[in-house]
Amino acid sequence: MRVHQILASLEAGDAVSNQALAIHRLLAGWGFEPRLYAHNMDEFAKARAERDEGYRPFMHQAEDLLIFHYSIYCDNYRLFLESRNRKVLVYHNITPAEYYRGFSSHLEELCRAGREILPLFSSGCDLALGDSDFNRRELVEAGFPEERTGVLPIHPPLGRLEAVEEDRSLRDLLEDGKVNFLYVGRVVPNKRVDDLIRFFSCYYRGVDSRARLVLAGLPIGSYLSVLLDLVDDLGLEGRVLFLGKVSDAALKACYLHSHYYLSMSEHEGFCVPLLESFHFGLPVLAYAAGAVPETMGGAGILFDRKDFPLLAELVNRLQRDPLLRERIVQAQRKRLEDFAPGVFAARLREALRRVLGEPAEERAEKEGVS
Repeated sequence: MRVHQILASLEAGDAVSNQALAIHRLLAGWGFEPRLYAHNMDEFAKARAERDEGYRPFMHQAEDLLIFHYSIYCDNYRLFLESRNRKVLVYHNITPAEYYRGFSSHLEELCRAGREILPLFSSGCDLALGDSDFNRRELVEAGFPEERTGVLPIHPPLGRLEAVEEDRSLRDLLEDGKVNFLYVGRVVPNKRVDDLIRFFSCYYRGVDSRARLVLAGLPIGSYLSVLLDLVDDLGLEGRVLFLGKVSDAALKACYLHSHYYLSMSEHEGFCVPLLESFHFGLPVLAYAAGAVPETMGGAGILFDRKDFPLLAELVNRLQRDPLLRERIVQAQRKRLEDFAPGVFAARLREALRRVLGEPAEERAEKEGVS
């Protein structure tokens, strides 16, 4: 039995792409014939997927299954609407457009259009999944029948960096005795990287003038110039490290040689770097917005007010109390058990059962797929 997955973009290191690849591997192992399609692909993706137009010959096959990953407006949404396959939507959330106003008119329009057409997908959709319950509730608010929704959490490939050799030059830079605060992800307005800098200024001036803030992610639009001006205004030149988009080697060095992970984001559909930080033993301090509390699951340090002096003192206490710090790290590691590969496989199998009406492996065997 053929199972098609369509994405707007497939690229190395991207959370949505990793989710699609994890599903692809499981489907192949269960005896299905999985196929991947994307509108935009990097060199990594071109060896693993086809352009989305390659799906058209299969659109009218009623016995095929289509899984459509939705995270931004892309013209290939029409393939989902026109398809006569059985259909599953996986909603990864779309940033509210207002966050990009004044920073990127292109992304503002894509996000506005993406949210605007979301209700269209409810017609003819057999099952709509959010990768968090926060995202699932947005589907219900958009008009999807609640009984045809569910949750398929992100399956973070936490072991993917194990075989990677860390970037030695970055390692040497970060291993100079300073306390390193880390942020990983796109440098965009909804992530409130400006608030990360404001917190860091408070910690730097009030607690430890040898600290450093490390920002690992691609800046988008004119937001970077706002952040650079803020760093200059706060007198933090040389203390805030803008790495841009990083290699796996650099990312591993960041996780291994940072001391705390910070999130001030005001809109998250899941937030994979929280779990990556759990994996690498970094205590996480995160603002309780969007799906962040759900992803944290009671682990780490969650706060609902951006009281920077209080947070700075809290980190200072963690620096002076290694036992407290270790308790936080251990609770985070315990939380990771909820995202084990077997848990994800069981959730995917149940989703397929809801659509196909029988266990995934039995269905594939009946279809004669080897």
